[in-house]
Amino acid sequence: MPSVHIIGGGVAGYTLARELVQQQYSGTITISDAQGLPYDRPALSKALQVEPFAPVAWYQQHGINLIQESVSNVQLPTCESDWLVLATGTRPTLLEVQGAEHARTLHTAADAVALSQIIDAAYFGFQVVVIGAGLIGAEFASTASMLGAQVTLISNHPAPLRAVIGQELAEQLHADHAQRGIRTITGTVQSIAADHVMVDGERLEANLVVSAIGVKPDTTLASDLGLSVDDGIVVDPHQRSITNGQVLAIGDAARHEGTKRAVHWEAAMEDAAQAAATILGTEPVKRSVPWFWSDRHDMHVETVGDFSQIATTVHRYNRRGKLQMTFGLDAQGQLVAASMIDGGLMAKAVKRLIARGIAPNINDLEDPNVGPRELGRN
Repeated sequence: MPSVHIIGGGVAGYTLARELVQQQYSGTITISDAQGLPYDRPALSKALQVEPFAPVAWYQQHGINLIQESVSNVQLPTCESDWLVLATGTRPTLLEVQGAEHARTLHTAADAVALSQIIDAAYFGFQVVVIGAGLIGAEFASTASMLGAQVTLISNHPAPLRAVIGQELAEQLHADHAQRGIRTITGTVQSIAADHVMVDGERLEANLVVSAIGVKPDTTLASDLGLSVDDGIVVDPHQRSITNGQVLAIGDAARHEGTKRAVHWEAAMEDAAQAAATILGTEPVKRSVPWFWSDRHDMHVETVGDFSQIATTVHRYNRRGKLQMTFGLDAQGQLVAASMIDGGLMAKAVKRLIARGIAPNINDLEDPNVGPRELGRN
């Protein structure tokens, strides 16, 4: 009987299983994951919550073998009807300073549960130091602060995320932390101890230290299998490993040959949909314009497109004079990226304009009275 063995239960692995079920795949489906029941990752840093994609009963109903195991060795498929799918995700980048073992990470459900328990049991004035102010660091800092902790957020740059949301909006979002009671420091961590962190000679008292300095693709198994690995498991447009066509790689661990690696939720889902199409022999999936979101404090931040392609930026301010949206244009004046705070339907409108290669009127981009339906009509 045909078979699909998925290693990894993140959004990519789960979505592939769901796609195969929905398209009535006739073979057996197995998901192996060290953490057991597949769950969504964004809620970990945004709310310290664990949110399973589906209950155990769903897997039982559809005959999916759900195995809690850490896979360190697996046999490569020997038949064209059998598929191995690597959805191994990422692993946290670890600090390389003295005392790094004192810093916790936030990457798994177990991490989120442990951190939530620590903060819930904490006393008034509990001091949390977060190292790294990217998406995960900023979201966790926001959550910890809302739960009553005194938070210090350390970054090596005054505008974290500038490469993906634009310089100006990145600066504003980072500065907003101070207005929410979070102290921000731009500096270099020198050492960590059980009760403090040293940053550029300053001692920061800490009851809890969390490191959020980034992630790396988890390619250990792929390398052991002899697959091509270069900042991810290298795949073709059909998600096939360029080394072995019966092995697919999807999600944050995969990288399409000739492109940079995509590390966001929606991209992982599209990888899974394409993997299902490859397995079933159906039409290739049409890729959408890149998009991701982040929640911090009471703000919903969205980014569409690719800021690495921009030549100029156009800013839109709200009625209080704060920057709300940044639009990125390429050298030809076409819209290629945008980031926004509480943009409502604007993100969808921008995705549509980028997909169509439209160059909106600059005045319309700047005007807060021009809504998502009107944008790009002139």
